[in-house]
Amino acid sequence: MLALDVSSLEMQFPGLAQPVLAIERFHLPAGGSLAITGASGSGKSTFVNAVTGLEKVTRGSISWSGTEITHLSSGRRDAFRARNIGLVMQDFHLFPGLSAFENVILPVKLTRRLTPDERERALHLLSVTGIARPQQKIETLSRGEMQRVAVARALLSRPGVVVADEPTASLDRQAGNEVAELLLQLAAEEGTTLVVVTHDIALAERLGRRINLASGRIEEDSQEVAAQ
Repeated sequence: MLALDVSSLEMQFPGLAQPVLAIERFHLPAGGSLAITGASGSGKSTFVNAVTGLEKVTRGSISWSGTEITHLSSGRRDAFRARNIGLVMQDFHLFPGLSAFENVILPVKLTRRLTPDERERALHLLSVTGIARPQQKIETLSRGEMQRVAVARALLSRPGVVVADEPTASLDRQAGNEVAELLLQLAAEEGTTLVVVTHDIALAERLGRRINLASGRIEEDSQEVAAQ
């Protein structure tokens, strides 16, 4: 599990007078679950890109359990993310021509030799996510099955945190509900911190905490509301 600490965070893009993201202070404890909601353009994806190290911040601090990623070079941020953060994206980022199993193990195989334990874990994760034929080509799976493969891939390296960006947005209601249930169940079983960007109110309400972004700022925090 990893804890997230954000301080004086600002993301400024060229040509825009106002920052697209401005968060003075935020803490998510290790093992916590967080939903990030807000209208399109509110800063949700920018927040995800910042805390996962995909984008360099303009100023401020982002720390995962004491590792200050804003001080790392691009290469070291990539290495930290590969070791510690499992990503589940809306459009899957899976590779046609490869099997479900090959897609799960691909991030590891791009950097080094797969270990026997990792091979067994990949097969186990595909099994528990409901993929009965791990050697089936990814393009022959349904969209719901593809997202299940993406969840298995995100968990392969036992990350301390899983970040899911609109994991149910491109799925029909039934498949979306099934993927949401799977994500919550596996995160709890694996003991990972879970951060989910979503427009799905039903999914947001199932996570322990919700923040709503507007114009790049935290407009509402369910933890603060509960404390009042």
